[in-house]
Amino acid sequence: MRTNLLLAAVATALLAFPALAHTDHAGSNPAAADPAVRAPVTTGTRDPRAYFTDADLVDQDGRKVRFYSDALKGRTVVLNVTYTNCTEACPLITNQLLQVREELGGAFGKQVSFVTLTSDPARDTPKALKAFAVKQNANVAGWSFLTGRKEDVDVILKRLGVYSENAEEHATVLYIMDVDARRMRRMLPNLPPKAIAEAARLVATGGKAPGAAPPAGAH
Repeated sequence: MRTNLLLAAVATALLAFPALAHTDHAGSNPAAADPAVRAPVTTGTRDPRAYFTDADLVDQDGRKVRFYSDALKGRTVVLNVTYTNCTEACPLITNQLLQVREELGGAFGKQVSFVTLTSDPARDTPKALKAFAVKQNANVAGWSFLTGRKEDVDVILKRLGVYSENAEEHATVLYIMDVDARRMRRMLPNLPPKAIAEAARLVATGGKAPGAAPPAGAH
């Protein structure tokens, strides 16, 4: 029964809702926010590598990462945008993702990975991202913090629909994506961690709940 209620809550959350601005989210009351997310978005006939780009980025350990080939290809990713000088919303969202990681259990790092992309690549060097990740207890395998040349990062942010001229005004929405399967959801980060984890599993499995009964008449 509890599993059914959770799945119903996730299904209810798959309603259209605009992304929150960083400044709005930082000062909002999470309990008062509408726990809705954008319905699945497909890239249509677009090639995901060409659309999201295979820009050369760098992770918190100084390793080169091609955005599509190394961060997105062949996996389900929970992606958020942050900047390390943020003292309000970004640490809160990172802590929320830590709880989502706990809910995912053994699926984290195998079935689902996390990607945090900076909105402030000019200041967010790999060293700065590493320090932020360590401070937030998020410097773990399966979680990449990415930066790169500003022009490359800006293109990715624009393709995600969260680009802003000011790093502080980036959207705080979470993206749950399997770009190769053309599946993507946008979720508010202040939803219960269990609901976010369940949505990630649904994206990873193509919308099929684990253990779900087959339709009536199916063989």
